[in-house]
Amino acid sequence: MRKFKVIVDRINECVEYITISLILVMVIVVFLQVVYRFIIVSSLAWSEEMARYLLIWITFLGASIGVKRKSHIGVEVVVNLLPEKVQTVVSIIANALTMALFIAVITWGKKLLMIVGIQKSPAMQISMAIPYAAIIVSAVLIIIYVLYNILLDISKIGRGKELL
Repeated sequence: MRKFKVIVDRINECVEYITISLILVMVIVVFLQVVYRFIIVSSLAWSEEMARYLLIWITFLGASIGVKRKSHIGVEVVVNLLPEKVQTVVSIIANALTMALFIAVITWGKKLLMIVGIQKSPAMQISMAIPYAAIIVSAVLIIIYVLYNILLDISKIGRGKELL
């Protein structure tokens, strides 16, 4: 379990650095667009599209970081209202349902990638699979984080800390 924790923490650390880097690139691209539009009186045709695709990646990666940090309000608020002895079991069930949902997201996301993979973006002429891949990447990350949370909760039950 300790090795899995180290792996999950390293993965999340990399995702956080990637997300920060994408935010930085997006800020630079938008800043350049403003400079080109108002100072140079020209326009970068690709900047708006690139900023949009970066925002998509930032959003989906940020959602996975939120799962790792357990900062999504919907699940945690409900679980925290329950008696302490029941919280672990409900947490396992909620995480299992979350995992099932994101397995479905991956399944349908792969089908979606096959459809949009042949399309090109209007300005940058890149495959539309690149922005849509954020769905699958974040779903895989969320499954890893949720699986870790389930194993952590099961180990709590195994140690007798949370007994029904």
